[in-house]
Amino acid sequence: MRYLIFILLVSILVGCGAVYVGGPPGPPPHAPAHGYYKKHVYHYYPDLEIYWSVQLGTYTVFTGGEWVVVKERPAVLTSRHRHVVIHADTTEPWRNHPHYKKQYPPGQAKKRGRR
Repeated sequence: MRYLIFILLVSILVGCGAVYVGGPPGPPPHAPAHGYYKKHVYHYYPDLEIYWSVQLGTYTVFTGGEWVVVKERPAVLTSRHRHVVIHADTTEPWRNHPHYKKQYPPGQAKKRGRR
């Protein structure tokens, strides 16, 4: 009887999609994403080279020759500074900073119609 109840319970959970085998839902590594969004969203301020994590509410700034994560909004960052939205698979977007700096050069955000 216990075996039958166990089988029934597992069948219900699997049928409802409540059990994930091999990781969270999303496209498998060998398949294209087709609408699957990257996990982390950042606002990148090209004029200041600052990243703000939307999910964590932290700022990443380059100071003293290294990238530093801080909770407080940097004093140099004001509402007049424009940003671009970056979707990334990593919690360390500054590792791709040369790419972002080239794609969004300082002083160009306003000309490109970004906020």
